[in-house]
Amino acid sequence: MFRLLLLLLPAALCASQPRYARLGEMDGKVDVQVHPADPWSPAERNLTLPENTWLRTATGARAEIELDEGSALRLGPDSLVELSDYARLSTGQRLTLLSLDRGVAYFTGEPVARDVLSLAVPGGQAMLSRGTRLRLEAAASFSRISVIEGVVKLVFAGADVDLHEGQSARIEPGNGSGFTLEREVAAMDLDRWSEERDKALANPASGARVPMRYGLADLDSNGQWLDTETGPVWKPNLDAYWVPFQKGRWRWYDSLGYTWVSDEPWGWLPYHYGRWSRPAGQGWVWTPPANPVFKPGDVYWLYNRQLTGWGPLAPGEAWSPAQQPQQFAGANTTYATLVFDAHVIDPASLPTRPKEPVAGTVFALALPSPALLPSRLEAKRPRLRVGATLAIDPTAPSAEPNPGPIPEPADIPTGPPDDPPPVVQPGVIPPPIMYPVPVYSDVVVVNPPSHPDYSRRNPNRPPAATPVPAPQTPTQPPAARPPVSRGSAATSPPQTNPSPAPKPGPPPLGRPPATPVPASAPTPVPVPVRVDPPRVGTPPPARTDRQRIESPPPKVDPAPPPAVPTKAGPKPEKPEAAKSDKSKQ
Repeated sequence: MFRLLLLLLPAALCASQPRYARLGEMDGKVDVQVHPADPWSPAERNLTLPENTWLRTATGARAEIELDEGSALRLGPDSLVELSDYARLSTGQRLTLLSLDRGVAYFTGEPVARDVLSLAVPGGQAMLSRGTRLRLEAAASFSRISVIEGVVKLVFAGADVDLHEGQSARIEPGNGSGFTLEREVAAMDLDRWSEERDKALANPASGARVPMRYGLADLDSNGQWLDTETGPVWKPNLDAYWVPFQKGRWRWYDSLGYTWVSDEPWGWLPYHYGRWSRPAGQGWVWTPPANPVFKPGDVYWLYNRQLTGWGPLAPGEAWSPAQQPQQFAGANTTYATLVFDAHVIDPASLPTRPKEPVAGTVFALALPSPALLPSRLEAKRPRLRVGATLAIDPTAPSAEPNPGPIPEPADIPTGPPDDPPPVVQPGVIPPPIMYPVPVYSDVVVVNPPSHPDYSRRNPNRPPAATPVPAPQTPTQPPAARPPVSRGSAATSPPQTNPSPAPKPGPPPLGRPPATPVPASAPTPVPVPVRVDPPRVGTPPPARTDRQRIESPPPKVDPAPPPAVPTKAGPKPEKPEAAKSDKSKQ
């Protein structure tokens, strides 16, 4: 359970404030089903109706549902309605879709600002854009939407048309070709009842003192407003010994917890908005809130193993179970028998007040919740006939209007199936394989020297120069001696010139030869050089981290320069060998 709460906490924080409707005036046998796993139970006045609630009436019964924006939906006999969509977006926009599956219903209201308000019958929907009064009929073979006042947009089978006051549209769900326009609204016996209820809810005086828009007419007829130093308060027309949260019961809601359902006819707004207080000499009065936030009931709780009790919290009180409530007293606390996992807590279960009810009790913000059974998460309702209109495809006007019950979902496999081998067609280039980008940790893997560098470089940054080791200089043979005369060769020591600058030789084994690059060509990205371990008979590679010091050449005494003839001196004689060569020429 704790893990489930942790999973639901982010969704609860990000979700907007939920909406709840009120079950108001009712007559006859009316049943309600709040959750698909709940059985049908008798409805009660002031019952909280969340989204997806079903409500049905028996023969001769009537019921009225009040919405939070001030609209009202009334059901005639033998009718079934669903609050299909009753939500509030994070932007404050309210979405309302009421679906009549069978019977007769009346609707009076208008969308506020950007709100979306629509009503559905088998075969079509009516979308409201202004204040409108409608009558909806859902028979076995046809549906009818009649505009008593205002204008609506009729949407059916991928088309839409405006219906004006005094017009009706007859729709046959089995025939998706169109509808029949009727130029009049035929009278019915329930029209007078709906019109009287419209007059009773119109222009309540309490609307000028509270920000809420429903349940206001009951305040006008069952109490009075008083102006105090803290602001306006409402006082019910009851005796001085009356205490709030005594006549009614607590019902469990999965989205709210234990929620108070009052038996007083006016017991909607004073128990779900604002708080109660008892000023001296005035009795109990209700202080409306500045911010209309729905509450299941602002009370303090105390309980032990056999019983539980509750009482009203004072306005502005930030109560904690570690301290005693400001208005805690024996006369202000109501008690009932506590049965764990019970979905209803009724003070009628404790007919007599216990002698020592506080003995062994502890304060709490809320009572322990009933166990959440897995069957509640898997429960489903049968599909309504009107449900076929909730997902009409505009491009398919001939879609089947009643596809039947929703099939059960297939079993979820325990694991993903093995991927089949890729099929490559001849002549078709397969798409590239996309690999996810890895998330690196503190461990960095470096490629060994025998592998090329696969790192990605910035194409806008010039490549850094990679130092290349200097090539090895092989042993050079001794330089040839210049020709000298025989006479001087006999007397002069051998002439040895200093060794010239070494020329680059062939690269070592395993190193590619250097290729000169033209100056005009762009500088290529340097390729990492593979360095093999030293081998036998191969000189080690030269180090590039410091300047190389060449070994000095052997010292050789230079030969004296040859004699340069002068004009004053005698001309030297040529050798005989040279003369003989000249004579032969």
